[in-house]
Amino acid sequence: MELLVFGQIPTYEEIQEVRKSLSEMSIKHWRHDDLLSLSWWFLLFSTFMPYIVWWRYVNKTKFYEIFSFGLFCGIVATVLDVVGVDLLLWGYPDKLFSMVPPLFPADICVIPVSSMFIFQWFTKWKSFIIATIIWAAILSFIVEPVFIYFHMFELHDWKHTYSFLGFIVYLLSCRTAFHLIHQHVVKKIQPS
Repeated sequence: MELLVFGQIPTYEEIQEVRKSLSEMSIKHWRHDDLLSLSWWFLLFSTFMPYIVWWRYVNKTKFYEIFSFGLFCGIVATVLDVVGVDLLLWGYPDKLFSMVPPLFPADICVIPVSSMFIFQWFTKWKSFIIATIIWAAILSFIVEPVFIYFHMFELHDWKHTYSFLGFIVYLLSCRTAFHLIHQHVVKKIQPS
């Protein structure tokens, strides 16, 4: 693979070659450093345990609404995480899988499940906002530093304060969008 000359625009083929090399390096790193390590087992545990706890405490009479909210949150969290990693704002030295979204257990499990609990338990906007602020503080100022300490998360051009504000905007936006979608769907199914 040849290095690009400054100012030269790379072709699609050149980009694919770099991506192929990066993919091969990533898989080698994952096999050697991540797979079956203590961090890997923790990430595996973090993938299943939130749903086991959630299943025990979810309000089964509102299951589909709560689960739909969680799916929506998981999709948004995954997209935002992929963008942040792609922009090199943060990164994950250790991964559960080498080829899936950056931090699968957080994006698909921990964040959506904790979001579903907030959605279920804090139904009024005022209590939801307060719970969201507390949740964002816990994730930003406790969970992220612990993950950094154990080398499972790195901040590059990002700060915990940005995460705090981002988590607040994220969950309030998810609830607002979900509420609007839910109202529209309910309006469509109810007879006039």
